[in-house]
Formats: sequence, C-alpha cells, structure tokens
Amino acid sequence: MRRLFIPLWLALLVFSTWALPAAAQAPAVGAGPQAPSAGDVERAKESFRIGAAAYAAGEYLAAIAALDSAYAAAPLPAIAFSLAQAERRQYFLDQKHEHLQRSVALFRRYLEQTPSGGRRADALEALAQLEPLVARAPAAAPPAVASAAAASTRLLVIAEAPGARVFIDGEEVAGTPIREVSPGKHRVVVQAPGFRDAERSVVAVSGELIPVSMALVELPGVLEVKTSDSAEIYVDGAFASLGGKDVALTLASGSHRVSVAQNGHRVASHTVGVQRGSRQTLRVELEPTAQRMTSHVLLIGGAAAVGAGAFLGALAVQSEDAAQGFLEQRDARNVSSAELVGYQADVARRNRYRLMAGVSLAAGLGLLVTGLFMHELDQPRAEELNRGGVQLDADVGLGYGIASLRGAF
Repeated sequence: MRRLFIPLWLALLVFSTWALPAAAQAPAVGAGPQAPSAGDVERAKESFRIGAAAYAAGEYLAAIAALDSAYAAAPLPAIAFSLAQAERRQYFLDQKHEHLQRSVALFRRYLEQTPSGGRRADALEALAQLEPLVARAPAAAPPAVASAAAASTRLLVIAEAPGARVFIDGEEVAGTPIREVSPGKHRVVVQAPGFRDAERSVVAVSGELIPVSMALVELPGVLEVKTSDSAEIYVDGAFASLGGKDVALTLASGSHRVSVAQNGHRVASHTVGVQRGSRQTLRVELEPTAQRMTSHVLLIGGAAAVGAGAFLGALAVQSEDAAQGFLEQRDARNVSSAELVGYQADVARRNRYRLMAGVSLAAGLGLLVTGLFMHELDQPRAEELNRGGVQLDADVGLGYGIASLRGAF
C-alpha cells in the first residue's frame, strides 16, 4: 500500500489555488451554491492552517474539527480531500466506523468536485482501500459530510521559528504544539534561538480548539568592522558608518554586501552571512589604487625637481655674484686676461644654471599640480559600491521544532 502524502506547504498552496479563484468569481444565476466570499476564504484559510498543524502533530480529531470549520466556510475540493485524509487516519487509530464512512463520503465528494486532474489518483487509491472495509462493516446510517467532530478544550500554538520551545503556564509542551487545558486563562510563552521571547495570555473555551499564533521577532546580528578611521562603510550599497577599529553594525539576518571605501584605495567588498543574534568580526585592509601610487610618485618627483631648481638657482646667483665682482674690479683697476676668462666662464655658468633652474622649477611645479589633482580626484565611484558579488544564501533553519507546522495530508 502506498502512503498518501502531501507536504504541508504544498497542501496550503493547493488550498490557496482553489480558494482564491473561487472567491473571485461571481456565481451565475441558477448556477448552484454561491462561491465563498473573500471573508469566508480568509476564515477557511486560517482554519485550514490550524488543521494542518494539528494533522502534523498527529492530533487527527483536532485536525478534523479545524478542517470542518474550513469546509463549512469554503466547501472547496482541496479541503474535502484533506478532511477525508484526516478522517481516514483517525479511523485507523480508533477503528470507529463513522470516521471510515465519512472518509469515503468525502473522497467521493472530492471526485465529484474534481472531474479531472488534481489528486484524483490518490482519492481513487484511497477509495479502493476503504470501500472494501465499508462493505465488511455493520450497516450504519449514511454519514453527513458537514458534521463536525467533537473536540476537548485545547490550545494549538503556532510559531514558525526554528527550534521553537512552547511553554503553557510555565510547563514546556513537548512533542506536539497542541495541549489539552482547562477552560479559562492561560499564559503562553514561546522561545527560539535568535528570536525575542514571545508571551501571550489566552482564554481557553470549553470544548473548543483555540489557535494561538505567536509572532516572534528576530534578534539582529552584530557585525564588527575593523578598518581605517578615514574609511567609509557601506551595507548593500547604502552608507552605514565611518570607519574605525571597533565599528559595530546591527544587521538583519541574511546575506549582506559590506563595502569599505576610502579615497585613494580600492573598494573592498565582502558578502557576509549574518545569523540571528550572532556577533562576528570583519577586518578590512584596503589597498591603494594605481592612481594614488602614481600621484605619490608625481608629488615626490615634483618636490625633487623644485628642490633641484632651487639648488640650480642658488648656483646661478653664485655665478652672477662672481661676474659682478669682476666688473667692479675692472672699474677700479686694470684686470688681467686670466680674470677676464674667469668672468666669461662665470657668465656662461650663470646662464646655464638659470636655464636649468627654470626648466627644473617648471617641471617640478607641473608634477606637483598633476600629482595633487590625481590625489584629490582619486575617489571611489558609485558603481564600485553598488557592484554586487556572489551572493551567499542566508543561514535559514528549516526545522521548526515542536512549534513546527511541517506535516502531510
């Protein structure tokens, strides 16, 4: 015998695909029962969700009660099929004939409502298994498809958080999110790693299954970024903080692109997977750009050229002073031919030093200005900050512990 199985998420999806179109279509005159309203569909979906959780916990009577409510609000084929499965499972537990009869009736109703496609094959297989059991069972009154199964006073805690722990009145609920309680007020607490504790007061009504939906708020993760004080930190393309040795960023769980930018340095980008409530450290060492290194070379070269020009200028002044001294001596006395040759040499050196100093100073100033412009204009581009890398999947747990809604219909 092949086990009839459908994951919870698929059951909910099937229900939604049946429910939403049914709610959207207006019935034609004389076309039969009116389609459920949007409000009925929402109530049916919530009851279906409760039934799914109860079914997953093996509480088939509670599942039958919730699915009955869903079917009463929106008599859709997907709900009929799930209700038939719950009745079938309950029959194999307690061997009560009414569950067997009702399961068969619901599977037949499903086949009537689904002329083709859907889960007809599974329904036919289930009927092939159950109908011989009905034939061998004692005669009984035909079951009513819309009858509801009686349920005791229970709380069904729904908390879709990995590793959730449920406490009712201070006592942990182990193994199932359903707990039979006394009528009256009860305190429900749900704890899960990486989430803030959720607490709620619930009033249990006698003979009713009370769903308690607990929404847990994630604890953010903390990412410590250690980098240069003059750097800027961007998260997912948006400015987050100035740099420093101990910069703490509070981030939601998941994958984030952390970029560190600084003038004259290459943008460093890292894809970081942040877990709920975690704390981790990212150290970023920035490398200078080729433009910044070139600007440094130009600035150093320009400074050296200006220094050389100043030195050559000093030599030109020295030669000028020597030539001027010769002219003063010539006015005061007769000079020798050797002194005249020395004067001519001083003049030649002065002219040469002047030319070299002028060229060196001009070149040095040009290098300094160019290097300064390259230094100041060497800034990260916006596209570098927004450029995405390989994105890693966020660390998302798939097991929901005792508060899980994982199940099958």
